[in-house]
Amino acid sequence: MKQFAIRRLYSFFETNSEEIESCSFDEKLEALDEEMKALLAKYGLKAINHDTRFVPLAKMSAKKCDRCDNLMINRDKNPARFNKEDLWIDLDSEYNSIIWDGGTHEGEDLCMECLPIEHRWGYFSCGA
Repeated sequence: MKQFAIRRLYSFFETNSEEIESCSFDEKLEALDEEMKALLAKYGLKAINHDTRFVPLAKMSAKKCDRCDNLMINRDKNPARFNKEDLWIDLDSEYNSIIWDGGTHEGEDLCMECLPIEHRWGYFSCGA
C-alpha cells in the first residue's frame, strides 16, 4: 500500500519588531527556502508548505532555556501557556515539543527537561 510520508521541520530565528516591519529578513528566508527545496529534491523529497509565525517573547514569557537552549514558555510566569489558540497549537509541548514548558529554579529559567523532577514543570528530568 502506497502512503505519503509527511515530515515537518521546525526552525527558529530571533528577530525584533523593526526587522519584522521592514521585512529585512525576508530575502534571507527566501534564499533559504530555495536552498532547502534544492536539498530536498536531491533526496527525492518535495517542499510543499512553510509558514512563519511570530511569538511575542515578553507577552508569552517565551525564551530559550538557560541550560540547553530549548525554546520554552516559563509557566511560572505564564501558567496559561498558549491558551490553546489555533495559531500556536502545533508549537505547544502537548503536541510537538517545539516550545517546551518550563519554569524558574534557583534563578535560572529552565525547560521541563532541565528542571528538577520535583519542580512543578519538571516533567522528565532526573534532578538538576
